Amino acid sequence: MESFEGAVKLMLFIYALAAAISLITAWMIKYIFVVIRMQKSRAEARKSATANAPTQRGAASKGTA
Repeated sequence: MESFEGAVKLMLFIYALAAAISLITAWMIKYIFVVIRMQKSRAEARKSATANAPTQRGAASKGTA
């Protein structure tokens, strides 16, 4: 009986360890996708800012001249 109880305890420990590793891995993957999404939105914001910048500079220089 002792070996059976030990096997059950070991099984539960391994199950809990696998569950914890799985949750940590899922969290890391989710975090990676969040970071990629943030970088993508920053790149799009910079792209739109540079696209709008020449027209604003041109309009400002025409208004002052």
